[in-house]
Amino acid sequence: MSAPADAVRRRALEAVARTRAVGPHFFGNAVGIDGRGAVDGVARLHLDVEPGAAPGSRVSPTALATLADLTMSAAIRARLGPQNRLGTVTLAVQHLEPEPTGPVHSEAVAARVELDEERGFARCELRDPAGTLVAAVEGWFTAMPMPPGRRLGPVPWELPEGTPVPPVAEADLEPAERAAVDACTAAGERAAAAGTSVVDELLAMTWTEPPDGGVRGELAVGPEHANRGGHVQGGVLYGVAVLAARRAVGDGLHLADGHLQFLRPAHADTLAVQARPLREGRRTAFAEVRLTAAGELVAAGSLTFQRVPGRG
Repeated sequence: MSAPADAVRRRALEAVARTRAVGPHFFGNAVGIDGRGAVDGVARLHLDVEPGAAPGSRVSPTALATLADLTMSAAIRARLGPQNRLGTVTLAVQHLEPEPTGPVHSEAVAARVELDEERGFARCELRDPAGTLVAAVEGWFTAMPMPPGRRLGPVPWELPEGTPVPPVAEADLEPAERAAVDACTAAGERAAAAGTSVVDELLAMTWTEPPDGGVRGELAVGPEHANRGGHVQGGVLYGVAVLAARRAVGDGLHLADGHLQFLRPAHADTLAVQARPLREGRRTAFAEVRLTAAGELVAAGSLTFQRVPGRG
């Protein structure tokens, strides 16, 4: 195993250990998200660089969206109560830096919480090590029923600081855990070979070009993509949308913003995404995306890309 893949596998095993001990889910832990509980209605989390990468390395839009999603839900849960399982309704991400670097720190405020309706609206700012604002995010969240047969406890930043996380050995992995660890290792190998992001390689898809234009991708969903309820995690859905839209508009453009509506939970063996360009100008391009699972539309949205002078 190469050194990068070995570092990815170590991170994946640590993600299994954290998921067992403190939650919330394998994907968030593998991405490298951690933090402490909300104080005075403000939640603060941080995102580590990719496994094996040095500080100052680039972070992917998928990781940024996942960080913002978890930080905003933490701010709202602090008002609604930790017993609530929140689902993302809308996510709007303004990507202010073409190539943000990590580690990234987030701060979210629950701008409005409707206790009777069990929903909330939050805003989040993400900053790089220099304190530069790299993304501004807004989102609506709503309480959702617990999945049958599941009991969801607190998330890591709601637990006492210093909660022990016993290590997990390779021999002790459950089948789903081993599948997630193996998927991360394979993603690390692909990223090392292609010079891409490990996080985005976890979303590696099979691509086709439909006869009516645009692009279509299919993601084989595994345990590495799941949230605490067993559905595809919201940051994964956003990342899939970004990858498809970027492929639809072509090279030489940087992501400027993304707006995604989460219509229903995504639970299937395969997640399909279709993206098509809406308009391509000299410096700006727009694309729309639709994500389906088991034949149902689960998310839809639009993304904007810009050409940054001096950065091809």
